[in-house]
Amino acid sequence: MADSGAAAAKSGAGEPAPTPVAIAISGASGRVGRRLLALSAADSGLRVTHALVSRGSSSDGEPVGKLAPEASSLDVRATSRGLGSGPTVLVDFSTPAACVEQATAAAELGIGLVIGTTGLTDADMGVLRKLSDKVPVLVAHNFSLGVNLLCRIAGEVATALGEGFDIEVVEAHHNRKVDAPSGTALGLARAIAGALDRDVAKDLRCGREGPSCKRTPREIGMHSLRMGSVVGDHTAHFSSDFERIELTHRAQSRDVFAAGALRAAKWLARREAGWYTMDDVLFGGRASV
Repeated sequence: MADSGAAAAKSGAGEPAPTPVAIAISGASGRVGRRLLALSAADSGLRVTHALVSRGSSSDGEPVGKLAPEASSLDVRATSRGLGSGPTVLVDFSTPAACVEQATAAAELGIGLVIGTTGLTDADMGVLRKLSDKVPVLVAHNFSLGVNLLCRIAGEVATALGEGFDIEVVEAHHNRKVDAPSGTALGLARAIAGALDRDVAKDLRCGREGPSCKRTPREIGMHSLRMGSVVGDHTAHFSSDFERIELTHRAQSRDVFAAGALRAAKWLARREAGWYTMDDVLFGGRASV
């Protein structure tokens, strides 16, 4: 018969369960916010303390189960009254103005910040940078683990190949997306440009039209497709006269963004004040989560 003590030790029986990371979700009534609620409810490593919505929101005061049926088990109501004590990390997918307001309030309470809000200005980013002197702050345009790996790998491929390869970035999104190119595609182009000591401001070319479109040696082409319900596809093409390499990431569900943000929140909960990126989550010193 197997040693029961050894079996218990191997299985972890008798060890206390890790304390869940307490998080507040800002922008809880938004598309990503609802998925954050749903995925958090299914994650024993997380505990939602606040679900923040905008002032005047019809969701104010409602149980979060009305925002996301999968979150019905959470004993939390949406609120526009702001943060109180309790959370270790604020996960923000709101609006630029709300983001800066909530982040500033959170930092005063010693709460870490995971920021996925888009449309932040240079001034907004400056505020967040300053807050990183007080608390850990992680800002990302895309929380997909695969996209962040793609950017890393594309930079390494560009370094290994060096000059002599034409580079094109192609992104595709649903037909309701209003901006182009996507922030993720620009981030991918920056990763490649940085590896080759190129300047995105000078060497990035968005689209081609007209009788004189011959590419320059240092050019990084960028092309945007808008069609159907595509969640998000990004491909980096490297082509010489003899071969072509294509690196592609395809998002199959918008849950990928919420899942990545929640992973970042659990990681950030164990970090000191400072400025962090998803590269740190994937490749930096890892916390036990």
